[in-house]
Amino acid sequence: MLRYEAIITTIVPFKGIIVSEVMKMKTTATILKEIRQHYQISQAKLAKLLNTSVRTVQHWEQADYQPSGTAVRLIQILAKDDEVYTALTNLEEENTIMYLEHDDQKFTIMGVQFRNQEEYRATMNSVISNMYEGFEPTKFDIEMAQRSYVEGSPTAEEMLAQIRAAKSTTSK
Repeated sequence: MLRYEAIITTIVPFKGIIVSEVMKMKTTATILKEIRQHYQISQAKLAKLLNTSVRTVQHWEQADYQPSGTAVRLIQILAKDDEVYTALTNLEEENTIMYLEHDDQKFTIMGVQFRNQEEYRATMNSVISNMYEGFEPTKFDIEMAQRSYVEGSPTAEEMLAQIRAAKSTTSK
């Protein structure tokens, strides 16, 4: 495994002395292994905390490739703060992240078929954005969105009538 070295040059204030030192920088692979040792967790548990696959964690630990974006930041703060580990573990246990059943190849959301990728993507983006605000979509909501592409947007009265009809059907 490669070790990165950096030469750090420091000028000591008021004396004009230049001090150079070789500083060993840890690789991501080393940091990940240290995180797992510190928390006494498996690669599978770390993968779950980082919301990635076990194989990806294995690749990172073997230095086959480097994590990027959000994963890098999460690894950095996980390495520095035990409270982050606790928070991530609590999130995992609470299961607060909702999953929206969908199929990108078939353009379906919760089993509702869309005519094309544009309509499918627009609905996915809209529904997911609202899920962050606590909205829990039903199949009926997805069907209404899909119908709006085919029939046009319903008026408020039509929408209320559809909602009432759906409620009366489910309450029977």
